Amino acid sequence: MSEEKKYCYRYHDGNDSEGRPIVTLWKRLIIRETDKTFWHVDDFPYMSFEQVVSYWTRGRKEDQKRYIKRCAKGAERSRYHYMKEEAMKAFIYRKRFQLERIRLTAETVSLILKGLTDAGHVAYSTDQHGFQKRNIVSVPEVECFVASEEAGPIASTYSWGEY
Repeated sequence: MSEEKKYCYRYHDGNDSEGRPIVTLWKRLIIRETDKTFWHVDDFPYMSFEQVVSYWTRGRKEDQKRYIKRCAKGAERSRYHYMKEEAMKAFIYRKRFQLERIRLTAETVSLILKGLTDAGHVAYSTDQHGFQKRNIVSVPEVECFVASEEAGPIASTYSWGEY
């Protein structure tokens, strides 16, 4: 008696062979589940459920830990999700978080470079070909150089607390 295969999902971003952005759906086979968690492995589509389970659960326990992964059902931070909708929701959350971090990093870098230039530590000049060349004039004397007296507009939206 063959069991119907159930899957868990994760969306992943990348680029195709022409550089276009793509979103791919990664799918793994659920081999065991409880009310709160499930265990999943790579699927072999031409094997029956029983064959896949026996393939991944044979051998040493140390090897099984490497291939069989566990996730919590409905958990936002799970690597794989029980339903495609949950996986898409988690994917969107990850991408928005990454974009916010990139914006914060870009703001921090630009303020640091501007602060070093304004303090006279770095000077930029243009050569005869129009390329901008950087010259290190001096290095800050202090261990912690404050590049800007105020946080940038993006950094000011975060709660930094005391360090």
